[in-house]
This record gives sequence, structure tokens and C-alpha cells, in this order.
Amino acid sequence: MKSFTKSALVADALNLGPHWVYNQSKIARVYPEGVRQYTDPVSPYHGSKKAGDFTHIGDQLFFLHESIQANGGVYDSEVWKKDWVEKMSDYKGYLDSATKTTLETKAESPSDSDEVAGAGRCAPLLDLDMPMDEMIQAAKNQASLTHGSAEVTELAEFVVRTVFAIREGLGFYEAFLKAAEMGNYSVLEPMKHIKSAKTASTEDHLKVASDYGLTCHFTDAFPLTLYYAIHFGESFEECLSLNALAGGDNTARGILLAVFFCARDGEVSDVLFNKLNVNTGKENLEMAPGANDVEIDGKHGKLTGVLEMPEGEVSYTAVFAHCFTCGKDFLPEKRITQALAKRGIATLRIDFSGLGSSEGEFSESSFLTNLDDLVSASDWLTRKFTSPNLLVGHSLGGASVLAAAKKITSVKAVATIGAPSDPAHVAHLFEAHLPEIEESGEANVKLAGRSFTIGKRFLDDLKEHNQEHALAALSGVSTLIMHSPEDEIVPLKNAGVIYSALSHPKSFVSLVGADHLLTSPKDAEYVADIIKIWSAHTICG
Repeated sequence: MKSFTKSALVADALNLGPHWVYNQSKIARVYPEGVRQYTDPVSPYHGSKKAGDFTHIGDQLFFLHESIQANGGVYDSEVWKKDWVEKMSDYKGYLDSATKTTLETKAESPSDSDEVAGAGRCAPLLDLDMPMDEMIQAAKNQASLTHGSAEVTELAEFVVRTVFAIREGLGFYEAFLKAAEMGNYSVLEPMKHIKSAKTASTEDHLKVASDYGLTCHFTDAFPLTLYYAIHFGESFEECLSLNALAGGDNTARGILLAVFFCARDGEVSDVLFNKLNVNTGKENLEMAPGANDVEIDGKHGKLTGVLEMPEGEVSYTAVFAHCFTCGKDFLPEKRITQALAKRGIATLRIDFSGLGSSEGEFSESSFLTNLDDLVSASDWLTRKFTSPNLLVGHSLGGASVLAAAKKITSVKAVATIGAPSDPAHVAHLFEAHLPEIEESGEANVKLAGRSFTIGKRFLDDLKEHNQEHALAALSGVSTLIMHSPEDEIVPLKNAGVIYSALSHPKSFVSLVGADHLLTSPKDAEYVADIIKIWSAHTICG
């Protein structure tokens, strides 16, 4: 399960306890320390549900996630409509008016509800790799399945635009303003609600919430959600707790808040996620200290990998990308990942498609298939263990992790070792064979004493990829560029180009005396020390 879905479900489950309690004094008595753990519902509306369950809103959000996964990871409006009718026709939980009205027509016609829960259900869509325009259309479509109000469908567009703006590095308030300016809204009036939320008092948030209104209706819930994000947006846990303490239909607001936090911070606490009472697909495999051989279902076939586990507590988790043609068993790569594990960083290294023991033909692989493999490895970690916080890449692998980081929403930090500023740099290694590859579709070349068949796809994908754009998109992700002044394979000037293209926070460390491949064991240990110290600050704060 991916980050937006996870964050939204955690928010929903946190709000189950005080959901639909409109007496704020009662909520304060029941939750004197705030709402930070799952509890049984206080109100009678949720029947036999228990701590860690979802409200009816969270259930439908989870059904959408299941529908997308069963459809091969693709959202199809007709498939979702069919699946929704099937699930909700047999649903034993609370049926709100929007659901009842829509069920009466077998989802051929939605209700006229203006409740924001319909837009909040878009979280699983945000985990898909779609351009913004397609994402907006999908979000509006899924909202209008049950909620026919124009406010709700336009709110779905506003949420998507906000998420994309936050991913560009804007704060919540600035992202709201951009989403308001860029959208084509006929009834939403987002600027009016943003200005109202911005100027509202922070001295007594419970009074402000009561003044706005505590229902799920658009006129209450939309400005109040903006208010909590703008004024209490430093911490996911604190903001969600304050919103829950406000009472009323806090889960509809909470899901939207979780989406905004996820866009900025990545996924929420795995501790809370693992306490949910549903089959979330989390397998929680036990991994022994040291090297654990793993097999991953990748987009281009089976990938083999090794998960290096620490002896003691895991600080955080990394995915490591090897250098061009090197593979997971290349000695310097093993040394680096083992050294990271010794320092508490669980690190997964894989053979890219067509290399080592992974399936596929090297002639059919490329820089872009490498990115797919990194996403597959990260998804595997999320399902089996925990989502990666850190990407580390060596040489061309460094260029790969810089390009893949924004595709993996849990990642907060990226470290590179001797990375080229442009992936096309590797083409100079077989420059004499380029005419043959263009003419014949492939050529057999010798690299580091080994023979490889380089296919035309490799060249075509290099031309298609825009690394400059990828670097510019990395705002909000901490980066560490490590490079040796003595590197004769990838000259030091590449590090300068990368560093200049990146936004802060960014760091540079000179690997004085090291060669490009880090063949000396002491250099691998030094790199691991630097990554540990740097990431402890950037990830753990």
C-alpha cells in the first residue's frame, strides 16, 4: 500500500473514536492527552466497530484502493462504479445519505450531497503515476460517483492541484493560493475560504471550529480544513489531534489534512499503520541481521536483491542503486550497504533488470527501466518491511536515485556517490559503437572486461529522459552529493552541475583520495559514516 492511501486511512482510524461527537467538552474529557491513538467509537453510530477500524468514509476509501489494485494498479471509472455498488450493497456499516441515494440508482445517478468526504476519497488516486490533468479528471470522476454537488467535484480538483503544488516545495498556504489561482472553479470560491482561514484566530481553535461549523458539508468542512492546515501544519500528529478534538465530522477533514501532510512529508507513522484492523497487504516479514536474499516482482520481471539488516534497532530504511553494469554483488556496493547496515540503516540493493540474477535482457534495459526497478523495490519494502526513507546511488545509480526520488513518496533524502550530471554520460563508454547501435538496433561492447549487448532502447530512453527537470523537481527532498576530485571516470565538474541544479536543503562532501568505484574498503566505511551522520539530521530532524 502506498503513502497517500496509508496516511488517509491512519487519519480516518484516528478520528473513529471522537467521530460525530459534537460536544467538545465531552471529547476533551475522554481525550485529555489529545487524539493520538486508535480508540473505540464514543458515539453509537458506528455499531460494533473497534479501535483500529475505519469509519464508513475510510471503508469506501479502502474499497477504492482495492478496486485499483485488482485492476492492475489502474483506475477505471466503470470498474470502480461496479466494484463500489457490489461492496456497498452488502456493507454492514453506517450508510450515509449520499451512499443510500446513490445505491438506489445502482450508481447511475449520484446524490446531490455537498459533503467533502466524496472528494477526500481521492487518496488512492494520488498514489498513481498520472499527470496532473489526468489526476484531476480521475479525482472529479470518483467524487461524482456519489456526490453530485459541483462544490465536491471542484474540491477534488482543488485537492489535486494543492498536492502537486506542495510537491513543488510550496508551504500549505502558498499551495492553497496556487491551487486557487490555477483552477477553473465555478462555485468553489477557494480564495474566499483561504483568506477567511488565514485571518482566523489561533487563540481558541475550538471556538473557531464551532463558528465555522462542525458538519461534513462543504461550507463548514472546507474552510475549517484550510484553517487547521494553515495554522497548525507543523506536525501531522498535532494537527490531526486538534482537528479530532474539534469534533463533529472530523474524519472528513482529517483525511484531507492527511493528504496535504503526505504530499509534504511522505507517509505517516508505520507504528499507527501496522495497528489498523484490516488486511492492508503489509506482510511484516521477519528479517535476520546481515544479508537476506529477496525476490521482487518488478515491472520488467523478477528482481533479485539483498536486504542488509542491522544487528540492533533499525534507524531507517534505504534502497541502493548500483553503478552501470555493476550489479548488487559488486564488491564496493556490498561494502557500502553492509557498512550502512552496521550503522543502523537497513539497506536493500538489487540487480537491475537484465543484470546479475534478475530477469530480463540487458539489451532491453535502460535508464528508465532502472527507475521502474527502484520503484518496484521500494513498493516491495513498503509491503514486506517498511517504506524507504532514503535512496543511495553509485555512479549511474546516483543519477537514477535522483530521478526516482519523486516517484517514491516516502523518500525524504537522497545521497549520490560519483554521479554523472546527465545519464547520457555513460554513452561515452561505448562511443565507437553508437553508429552500429543506431543502424542495427544493438551492438556487443566490452565494459570493464565483460561483454554486454547495448540495445537502441538504451539510447532512446536516454534521449527521452530530462535529468535537468528531475533535479528541479526535487524540492523538499534533502540531497547529499559525494564526489572524488580524483575521479577519472566521472569528472568532479558533474557534482557541481548537480549541486547547482538542486534546491536546498543540499550538501556536498569531497571524497578526497577515492577512486570512482570506491575500491578501497576505508572509502566505503567513510561514505557510510557520512551518510549516517547526514541522514540522521535530515530524516530524523
